[in-house]
Amino acid sequence: MRKKITAIALGCVLTLGLSITAFAASASFSATLPAHQGDTEVSTVRKATDAKNFSITIDSIGSGTDQVCAWTEGDSTGTNYSSPYNQVGIGTSSVTYTKQPQIGENVVLNLDNPVDLATSVKVSGSWTPN
Repeated sequence: MRKKITAIALGCVLTLGLSITAFAASASFSATLPAHQGDTEVSTVRKATDAKNFSITIDSIGSGTDQVCAWTEGDSTGTNYSSPYNQVGIGTSSVTYTKQPQIGENVVLNLDNPVDLATSVKVSGSWTPN
């Protein structure tokens, strides 16, 4: 009986650990993009899989534009992993990497206004480097 309880407890701990790991690979963000362009590093997340894309969900974009440019770069290298010209609007988008980050590497999400706006733009959402 004691072995059964130990096995069940271990199974629960492993399941919880895997669940936490899955959720740790994504992050919410809220940022104000500066007027007259200029990228903003909004979030850093550790890459968990060998997926060839990152996923981003935009929940809201302030006035002046209905899209933002979204791309990724290496936290320690500064190397772009996707094109800075990818435009995403409200909803969920999948963006392909042009250079594949390594599993376990910290990946930075950058956002920018796609056009030269005279005012700053607030944007919020979530993303995962996958």
